[in-house]
Amino acid sequence: MKNKKEDSKKESNGPSKAKKSTSLRLEKKTLKSLKIMAIEKDTSLQKLIEGLIEDALLKHNSSSK
Repeated sequence: MKNKKEDSKKESNGPSKAKKSTSLRLEKKTLKSLKIMAIEKDTSLQKLIEGLIEDALLKHNSSSK
């Protein structure tokens, strides 16, 4: 018989252990624009912002060499 705690851990849809949580404050119009962009790209706000940050980091790292 399976342990209920073990099952709930396996089925958890929570954030990956490799990821960390943060929060940020944005202007209302900026957040609205990001939400619209996410809808247009058929993605989540989380994935959109993460992608934009990754792109900015790649650009920064390539220009600082």
